[in-house]
Amino acid sequence: MASTARPRRSWKKILLWAVGIAVVVFVLIQFVPYGRASHSNPSAANPFPWTDPQAEAIARESCYDCHSNETEWWWATNIAPFSWLVQRDVDEGRRNLNFSDWNRLPAAAVQEIVNEGEMPPFQYTLIHPGAKLTDAEKQTLVQGYEAGVAAGSGASNGGQTQSSPTPAPTASATSDPVAIINQRCSTCHPADQALAFRAGSAAEAQALIDSMIQRGAQVSTDEQAALVRYFTQ
Repeated sequence: MASTARPRRSWKKILLWAVGIAVVVFVLIQFVPYGRASHSNPSAANPFPWTDPQAEAIARESCYDCHSNETEWWWATNIAPFSWLVQRDVDEGRRNLNFSDWNRLPAAAVQEIVNEGEMPPFQYTLIHPGAKLTDAEKQTLVQGYEAGVAAGSGASNGGQTQSSPTPAPTASATSDPVAIINQRCSTCHPADQALAFRAGSAAEAQALIDSMIQRGAQVSTDEQAALVRYFTQ
């Protein structure tokens, strides 16, 4: 009996030592500054020019934690080794594509990454299940990024991306929002994208229309009212 009791005590002692060492190592790695001291959210030097509020909302939900200077450094990001993994993902994400300091990553590259399901990564959606993208959200995000790239290219070229000016408002289009969208919006991005957009409020719809006007779209007051009604229906 005595000979069988000793191994049991030995295993208990080994287990206690293992737990003790693990606790000591866990405490010691908390003093490593990487993953804690480097938390920062610099100001947006060159923000991505979103033109689609829906696409921007999807990107903020699923991409901005790693691909912008608006990272949410919640409490777990201060605990090693989890903080090391988060810091690595944020550093790499900002280096590849930073929506706060846009490096003009081609739309084709974003389309490939998103459509293949590489982004957002599994380890992120495991903690943030709401960041998972549906097929419809992937399409909206890709199309929104493409439209933003086009808008950004136009701004960098002094707005000289169109071969001809936007047609002036006509009286026949003022009451038909579909006709307005086809005439005013299709010169910069697919009309289907604008036709599918729905705003949560009249203010959101008007903000989108204002951004269109700032980029050169000619939309009369009556047409603006018709578009607001259409986008909020």
